[in-house]
Amino acid sequence: MPGPPDNNNKAQTKMQFPSLITTGLTLLSLSVGSALATERPNIIVIKADDLGYGDVSYNPDGEGDFETPNIDRIAALGVSFTQGYAQHAVCGPSRAGFVTGRYQHRFGYFDNIGPIARDPEEGMGIPLNQQTIGNYLSEAGYVTGHIGKWHDGDEQEYWPYNRGFQEFFGFNNGAASYFVGPVNQTWDAPWSAIYREDGERVANFPEYLTQAFGNEAVDFIDRHKDSDQPLFLYLAHLAPHGPMEATEADLAKFEHIEDEARRTSVAMVHSMDNTIGDLLDKLEEEEMLENTLIFFTSDNGGEGYPHSSNKPHKGIKGTTYEGGLRVPYLMMWKGVVMEGVTLDSPATGIDISATLLNAAIGEPDPKWQLDGVNLLPYASGQTEQLEERFLYWQTAANSAIRNGEWKWVDTRNTLYRGHQKGGRVQALYRISEDPAETTDLSRQYPEVAENMRKEFERWQSLNEPARFGWNPAFGTRVGYRGKHKD
Repeated sequence: MPGPPDNNNKAQTKMQFPSLITTGLTLLSLSVGSALATERPNIIVIKADDLGYGDVSYNPDGEGDFETPNIDRIAALGVSFTQGYAQHAVCGPSRAGFVTGRYQHRFGYFDNIGPIARDPEEGMGIPLNQQTIGNYLSEAGYVTGHIGKWHDGDEQEYWPYNRGFQEFFGFNNGAASYFVGPVNQTWDAPWSAIYREDGERVANFPEYLTQAFGNEAVDFIDRHKDSDQPLFLYLAHLAPHGPMEATEADLAKFEHIEDEARRTSVAMVHSMDNTIGDLLDKLEEEEMLENTLIFFTSDNGGEGYPHSSNKPHKGIKGTTYEGGLRVPYLMMWKGVVMEGVTLDSPATGIDISATLLNAAIGEPDPKWQLDGVNLLPYASGQTEQLEERFLYWQTAANSAIRNGEWKWVDTRNTLYRGHQKGGRVQALYRISEDPAETTDLSRQYPEVAENMRKEFERWQSLNEPARFGWNPAFGTRVGYRGKHKD
């Protein structure tokens, strides 16, 4: 593609390959073609909700007021991706991409579940003909569990316990009250109620919701620690997504932060970080940490200051600017993945799916049509960088494509639910040198911009039309929710 080469994008900071020998790093029979270790690892994926790029204390680009020592602990014991991307700019589609390991647009999932449907007779959620990582791993002999937010299908046939996850403790709405009580349990709000895998609602419990999810994760490990089957846990926290509710104890810890909204958000993230510490401590106590592959990331960028910080990037949740897409992204597997290393090749949510499947079962079946790449050769130091590739994002009204140093965006500045917030902008950025997307180079490099646009249209033509969402162009208004079966 025209334009000067980007040397910065090929760099990996802190890459000290000779230290792999001196620190005794063992690669456990890893190869570039297959990431299957001599013993199948336990796998844990921890996903925050609306966590901004700067909302973690290991990231020096943040505002400096978040305290996340346990998330930082994963970074210290593994690798952090400076160019880690969410799979979408809002919750539901981002999760659908990760759960299936495919661009969710392949099956028409462009937007959060909303009142508009292409086919009013069709249910809303990940189509039932799509397999999930829960299906693949349970069929491979894993004990599979999902804790927290699902948000990928209203009717219960779409819920985790019908999509390959043997155990479930959580809810399916975009949000729920953190102080679980009658508001979560009423018939009028079934998607915010807390359920288990039998489809029955959980009675009121005393814990703050984030702590309840954390306790459940530790209990999952405790109940299955002696199993001869490896474990897969998908822990999907709601924090720091609204409603903005924190415990009095956590708020008191950050009373020095004057802005109430900011203080609440910092306190909510602190609570989530504590639960991650409990989980790491449990794994260490049971001597399971050395054989557990852990990912930590966010489903999309933050909502913007004061609730979150996407610093130094432009844009917020809902946009395809970096602030809506670039997120904290960590990977850890002691003895396999390098420790305390920062990596600069771009990686996305579907790469997590491809990686954990490679670790669990070897080379995935081609008929699964996974779209991500296996990160283990890169994260273990076997390769110096990921191969250059196109990455694609499309929301209800905003699009972006990235290849190497270049990123092209086509945006109407839409933030949520198809409502237009400004005029259309098409721009080309040299993202390797301009991560804040300040300088449009489309006039300077028109051929690059045109090639990027054409490639995006080629990819777009291979996808299904949007099945549902908030944009009136998607189809017929069918009401706020699909039909719920209890």
